[in-house]
Amino acid sequence: MQAPELSVVNRFFSAYRNHHSPHQRSKEVDEDFKKKEQAFLNIFQIGLFEIYEFLYQHCKDDAHFEAWLIELKGKTIYDEALFQFNRYREDGRQFNPQKFNSILSQEQQLFWEQNGYLKIDQVIDGQRCDAIIRCITDELQVDLTAPESWYRTHSKLQGMMLQLYQGEVFDAIRQDLHIRDIFASLYGHQNIMPNCDKVSFNPPVNDRYTFKGSPLHWDIDFNIGPRYYIQGLVYLNDTPVNRGPLTLVPGYHHQLANVLKEFHDPELAINSLREKKQEIAIAGQQGDLVLWLESLPHAASPNRSELPRFVQYVSFSELPVGD
Repeated sequence: MQAPELSVVNRFFSAYRNHHSPHQRSKEVDEDFKKKEQAFLNIFQIGLFEIYEFLYQHCKDDAHFEAWLIELKGKTIYDEALFQFNRYREDGRQFNPQKFNSILSQEQQLFWEQNGYLKIDQVIDGQRCDAIIRCITDELQVDLTAPESWYRTHSKLQGMMLQLYQGEVFDAIRQDLHIRDIFASLYGHQNIMPNCDKVSFNPPVNDRYTFKGSPLHWDIDFNIGPRYYIQGLVYLNDTPVNRGPLTLVPGYHHQLANVLKEFHDPELAINSLREKKQEIAIAGQQGDLVLWLESLPHAASPNRSELPRFVQYVSFSELPVGD
């Protein structure tokens, strides 16, 4: 393994830190910078909110940024990621895509094309799911036998989203080869990198606790427009209809272009759709993988069961495609 050209990599680190400095007024960047940012986060496996929190609230200078990365990932992993990122900078900005032979059945592919979502049963074993649940409950100081402990506030908990990213138990799902092959099957190639996604904790609603999730929404940057981008989650415990499963509107990707033309404003379009209540609940069991297109309106739902719902989100980014 050759040593990376540190000066090249460090120039990006410095530019990235300066861009996300609270003292930087102008935040306009070109598409190439956005691609480098995504590759950096993917290769180093860093969560977006954890790095933003550090850069905007704590970071002093470039040396502090580098020290934080090393402390977060460990020196060995940091050095490996540094080498990979430098290699990406040199020759990985584009690739010649090679078709990936799908591991999905014809019925699954057809269902995906028609509905824009797919649930695959028992992709992750219960042992790995339980290990992540233990990390979440330890972080939140939750005792599953003591419901009064389920509603404590925590600095990393934003609504249902827990900004918890680092650890082998989370990597065991992000790096799972079967999950990767499923995503590659739907993207049509294997030139993809796992995102460092968060986890979710959704306790039951009661007289004192209301649902903290978002209403039906898109996770679309409408400055760019809808993409062929696949979102996903793994149910870490059994999630029947009454335990706050994902809800979505099947097949809406076929209608989205016409709807946006009709309303001219995505917010007006989603407000109209919320009133129609066309979403369905995607219930599942522990270890089930649920995938859906970015174009589908979706949302979690209130948990009306006797136990919290636990989820790890999972997704992959495509490398830029060459000519």
